[in-house]
Amino acid sequence: MRSILLAALAFFILVGQATSQERTDQERRSVRTWLDPDLGQALIEGAGTPQHLWIRGASKKVVRFDRETGERSVAAENVIDILADGPRLWALIALNENQSVVRDLRRPDVAERRIYSGGSPVALFATDAGPGVLTTTQALLPTTTGWSRRLIAGSLDQHARVSALRGDALFVGYNKGEWGGGLRRVDTSTGAISFVREPGGDPCQGRLNPDCAPIVGVISDPEREGCVLVGASLAHLSGRYGEVLRVCGGVITPVFADPLPVIPNSLEFRAGQTWPFDSLVGVKEGWVAVGQDRFARSAKGVVAMHDTPSLQAWAGLQISDEIDDVIFVEAACCWGSETSIRYRVIAIPIGD
Repeated sequence: MRSILLAALAFFILVGQATSQERTDQERRSVRTWLDPDLGQALIEGAGTPQHLWIRGASKKVVRFDRETGERSVAAENVIDILADGPRLWALIALNENQSVVRDLRRPDVAERRIYSGGSPVALFATDAGPGVLTTTQALLPTTTGWSRRLIAGSLDQHARVSALRGDALFVGYNKGEWGGGLRRVDTSTGAISFVREPGGDPCQGRLNPDCAPIVGVISDPEREGCVLVGASLAHLSGRYGEVLRVCGGVITPVFADPLPVIPNSLEFRAGQTWPFDSLVGVKEGWVAVGQDRFARSAKGVVAMHDTPSLQAWAGLQISDEIDDVIFVEAACCWGSETSIRYRVIAIPIGD
């Protein structure tokens, strides 16, 4: 009887109450055909104000939504990354194989910043002087006349999560699923690249082991100047793992993990398993990590777990009401079976 009760408890903890994300047979879309006409097969990230939402999709388009009318318009195409920076929303846009541009999507009158060659663009990063650009071979720091190019001692992969510039350091995280990913530190003054990880001799031993730790978010630490918060998480087969870590220089300290209940003779609910999540984003006074049907919200250092709010149809999306400066949006397929499909959700911070 005790095992049955524990199993029931685990089910309700993981499933939560977000029943609006579960569609009927008539409403649900095929696993292979989840598609937004502009944004493609997945919503990657977004930013918002009280008037508008901007969402970047797998189609490489950014779509702007009017929050009052629901009207949508394509704001940019061939977008590699976006960066909300106070009153600015910077977009890194590929023009061709050798050129890209940084453009402010909120202020079309602001002059664009062009980039010629210097490796394939990876991501934008925040600096005190405006947006910087990381490429596979260089870090481009903004100057009054263009860019200060810093060569990197090696070649980075694309599709990374990149921190704001901290001193001379950038922290670059990769999510390779079951194959790990890990966190790298790029010194923009010397070009040196090094892994940030705890030591360990055995496979997967030590936090941020690049062979076993996919990075799902790298954000500025609102509580520690010069530090970053890193989300590392994986749900694969019976393994469940997720934690938020603070990285200050090369020092790694745990910030948050939510242990799953232990059920005797269960592979999934065995000792040491923690709640996995798909993303970690910075919000006012804290951060939000979003997983299957639940999210963790940190406000001024205090973390609380919540069920994902109900989502309603709006402007071709499934979207929540705004909750403490965050909107949740159905982003991609999926968990579940052919009779009960549940969709992935992202959190979009709402600024001024």
